[in-house]
Amino acid sequence: MKLIPDAESRKRLMKHTLRSLLGIAWSPIIGLVIIALFGNPIALLIGWQSTFIVCALLTLLATVLFVRVFNTSGKKINGKRG
Repeated sequence: MKLIPDAESRKRLMKHTLRSLLGIAWSPIIGLVIIALFGNPIALLIGWQSTFIVCALLTLLATVLFVRVFNTSGKKINGKRG
């Protein structure tokens, strides 16, 4: 890779990029699960327009939570605690 010649810098970039790609790739799947589980009950309470906003916020929150959990567990598995 001519853009980043140092191997250690390349590894750090790939670790951070992989976390971001994990969040982007799983967001639609998490969103579909949240809408399937909570969409109808929330829609009965507040209407469909607000339901999409609430489900989008729940999806964003769940995605960030899962990425943090995977990041923490990955550090524990690799022996880097903290």
